Amino acid sequence: MRYKMKNTKTLQFIFIILVAVVFVGCSNKIVFPNSEVIPAAEAVLKVEENKNNNYEINLEVEKMAKPDRLTPPRKTYVVWMISEKNGTINLGNLKVSDKNKATLQTVSPYKPIKVFITAEDTKSITVPSTQVVLSTKQFKVK
Repeated sequence: MRYKMKNTKTLQFIFIILVAVVFVGCSNKIVFPNSEVIPAAEAVLKVEENKNNNYEINLEVEKMAKPDRLTPPRKTYVVWMISEKNGTINLGNLKVSDKNKATLQTVSPYKPIKVFITAEDTKSITVPSTQVVLSTKQFKVK
């Protein structure tokens, strides 16, 4: 009887570990390489396909300089996504807090393969400028 209880507890433990691995494996965590424009910035992107076949995109940036401190000074940051089949898409503006933190959470029907942030003079643009401040390398969503 004791052998069966130990065996059952071991199987339960293994099952819990496997479930945790599956949940962690469903989300991509992409760390941005160091930026030459904002060297202190630390950015992490999480991309997860949801049950509706959309992509949940969560971006967190720490130690992000405000855009007016850049050379030349800018008014805002815009987050862009290069999708697998639909080109470059404006995901939204990145507002930097007084503590130099910034976040963006959004959902896209398009599968991302790269995300980058540009410094801009206006919020509502359709084409990114050449002043890229942070960029991931190309990635694959699991």
